[in-house]
Amino acid sequence: MVDERAVAWLQIDNGLVLTGAGGRLDRYGLAELRRGEPVLEQAFFLEGLLPLEQPRYFVPTMELAGGVSADLHFYSDAGSVWLLLLDVTAERDATRRIQQKAYDMTLLQEKEVLLNRRLEAVNAALRETQRELEASRDLARRELERKHLELAEARTLQLALAPPPFRGVVGGRAVTVDVVLEPAKEVGGDLVDHFLIDDDLLVLLLGDVSDKGAGAALMMARTHALFRGIINRPDASSLFRAPENAARLVNRTLSASNASCMFVTLLIAAFDGTANRLTYTRAGHVPPFLRRFDGAVERLGAAGGLPLGLSEDAVYRSASVTLSPGDEVLIVTDGITEAMDPSEAQFGEDRVAEAMGGDLRRLLADVRAFEAGGVQSDDIAAVLLKISHAQGRCPAGQRPPHGKS
Repeated sequence: MVDERAVAWLQIDNGLVLTGAGGRLDRYGLAELRRGEPVLEQAFFLEGLLPLEQPRYFVPTMELAGGVSADLHFYSDAGSVWLLLLDVTAERDATRRIQQKAYDMTLLQEKEVLLNRRLEAVNAALRETQRELEASRDLARRELERKHLELAEARTLQLALAPPPFRGVVGGRAVTVDVVLEPAKEVGGDLVDHFLIDDDLLVLLLGDVSDKGAGAALMMARTHALFRGIINRPDASSLFRAPENAARLVNRTLSASNASCMFVTLLIAAFDGTANRLTYTRAGHVPPFLRRFDGAVERLGAAGGLPLGLSEDAVYRSASVTLSPGDEVLIVTDGITEAMDPSEAQFGEDRVAEAMGGDLRRLLADVRAFEAGGVQSDDIAAVLLKISHAQGRCPAGQRPPHGKS
């Protein structure tokens, strides 16, 4: 107990002179005390505690020199005051540690409460944001569904513009016309059409707008409507028998109000069944393929003029070729010639020429096989004209397609 508590003692007379001392004085910085001299001049911590006014007095945990804390026990006995010092530094430190931990715990609790409040506020904001996102997502989903429905309807309407195949007579010559139209997206910018003028002139149209999607589809529909509008003119026959004139009229209209700067490559071909002559104007379009009855393939690449919509002053020219029984003319857009395989090689014009002699289903099958499951990169359109070996008569009940209603 003496060693553990570092017990030390002082004896002080009524004149506050140190008369005796002993024990572990060095623990409390009192090793140099001088007996017979005033104690308050040597132990300053006793200032205010002496003279002793009670027979017993206790001062707990007083800080002394060197960071030591001691309990001071004062006793009065026969004219002397005895002071007993007991070391309580360990208890003081333990108490401080406990107090510090309690303080730290209080701070942590306060921080936890504050953090919980902030988290609750953040969670509330997140829940509100989530509700807003879910509402926006639902709105976007409904809008997307609406747009998909509109695009599906637009695709149906666009495909309906493509005429059905024709098996009939033009100017006494039996002919067949097959067409295909497959937009790369829901709607596209390719157009295909055919119609009769004066029962002896079959007009073929194939065009490709310089873009894809909804904008190109609108440009395509406008171009198609302009050509169809010419049919009802009194001079329709002369315009289409010299197709450069029809191209010039449509080009002026498209060029005059073309804020989107789109253009249309177009091939107009007019087959005169009486003269067995095909007259065509190529407005920047892929040259048509002519396969003769003996299997030889030619390209109708005569210059025609600029694509429609680029310049109001563009000049167009026509060229003519005589067709014989067994000949066929294939007109395609670059969605066929520029179809790509997985290595990005193009289908090319040679493969198109090799596919002639069959029908458009075979050509499309060859293109799909070449793409090997890849995504269709461009709109596809084609028209195939075949001249029969026999003179034709219109079967009972069947009328050829006519431009005028």
